[in-house]
Amino acid sequence: MAWWDVTIPSGLIKLLIIANCALLTSVTAELNVVSLPLHRNQRRSIVKRDHGSASLENDYVDGLFWVNATVGTPGQLVQLQIDTGSSDIWMFGATSCAESSTSCLGGFYDSSKSSSGQIIERDGFSISYVDNSGAMGDYVSDTFAIGDITIKDMTLAVATEVQDASSGVMGIGFASGESIVSDGGKPYKNLVEMMVSQGLINSRTYSLWLNDVGSETGSILFGGYDKGKFKGDLIAMPIQPDAQSGQITSMTVAWTSLAITDPTQGTQTLTSKNFALATVLDSGTTLTYVPPDLYNQVASFANVMAYEGMESGLVECEAMAQYKGTLDFGFVGSGGPVISVPFSELCFPYTDDIGHPLSFDNGATACYFGLAPTQDNTQILFGDTFLRSAYVVYDLDRKEIAIAPTDFNSDVTNIVEIGGSGSSATPTWRVASSVTVVQTATGRPEEPGYFASVTLTGHISYTHTGTGFHIPTASLSGLSPKSSEGVATLAVCPGILANIVICAVSALGGAAFIFAR
Repeated sequence: MAWWDVTIPSGLIKLLIIANCALLTSVTAELNVVSLPLHRNQRRSIVKRDHGSASLENDYVDGLFWVNATVGTPGQLVQLQIDTGSSDIWMFGATSCAESSTSCLGGFYDSSKSSSGQIIERDGFSISYVDNSGAMGDYVSDTFAIGDITIKDMTLAVATEVQDASSGVMGIGFASGESIVSDGGKPYKNLVEMMVSQGLINSRTYSLWLNDVGSETGSILFGGYDKGKFKGDLIAMPIQPDAQSGQITSMTVAWTSLAITDPTQGTQTLTSKNFALATVLDSGTTLTYVPPDLYNQVASFANVMAYEGMESGLVECEAMAQYKGTLDFGFVGSGGPVISVPFSELCFPYTDDIGHPLSFDNGATACYFGLAPTQDNTQILFGDTFLRSAYVVYDLDRKEIAIAPTDFNSDVTNIVEIGGSGSSATPTWRVASSVTVVQTATGRPEEPGYFASVTLTGHISYTHTGTGFHIPTASLSGLSPKSSEGVATLAVCPGILANIVICAVSALGGAAFIFAR
């Protein structure tokens, strides 16, 4: 596992974000697919992914993936986070990017400087995410380009007010999840649908390969999937509808089991046979959120320590990197897919604000733990710390998500095109019979940016096995992390997480709740 830390002035970071667009894209002549290389930027702050001739970057602290895009004529460079958990493309407007309240990564769009742009609806856009970030603004129509792909008359949102968001977002979810729909308006053709209508791809599908935590490569493939990037067979799961509207608005599937597999101790299942919860597979979220009871068991096993202001806690980097066990996530019941996430993929370096690594008093390097507990029955999100271990195909046409264990660092390419309904290029994956789960969200439209409360309907039952073994590590009891020279020591919440202590919460979530006006 590779850890890196780069200290770069914030102004230079922004220039690097915009300038790092040199990757070649691959759009095959024989197949109607669009392949976007995903690359991690070797720096501390967060970034995401792209295609065309565009580059995908990764802000390593938050682990998210971003794309460099241009909007308008002439094109104005903006950085957008790729998000399967939302459906709108929005960017900072000229007046919304106040560095006193946000880091404004990736620049902003000024409609007055574009000859091809026009206002569709002023104050028509409002979105909020599960980490209390959000934006409000105008819907516009303008030219949108990522890499070699250019789409004219693309519906976009320009933020006039932003809350706690460091960059804009490129949502690639269902059109039914667009902000305008919650206001009673009609959905518009979002990016994936526009790619179909322009003939770039034949189906509303895309697949994600994030690769391992230490790699600099990955990909997003629109219109198909790559058989060279996963092991075994893809197994598809029905996407679950929203309980309130009956519509499919998010990438929600039925999560039905969790187990720990140790190389010497075997497998211990942490959930009961009737366990089933609605779970969103969301590339716009860094961490993987599970119910507190399950988190407590896993955190105890992994020797996680909680610290003030952190929802996920810290672990020893070296111990996690060397351990060969896995955390096994099962879906849609018996016969469904199982994704085994190596514990080594569940952590990433913890550094201070200027990139210095922190260590424990015993000298071990401190890393973030990639799991976190949900709070007050909030939404269960499987973010990038889970998705790195899975090859995921999002099929919006068939309303299915197909998944298989990833093949880390594979250099094999075997692309399969996915056609539309009735096409001879229909995927041959098996669809697993599904456990039905529902998920509802009730927003507070009078408080933009205040996140909706979420009610989960499903079977929640734990075996409380009390795992009798732990990841081998030096004892961290009573230790506090200490920094390299010049960095302040963090406060420690009492105790190892056999009984978890969360001192404060600051979510890193990306799934969206849309508030009606």
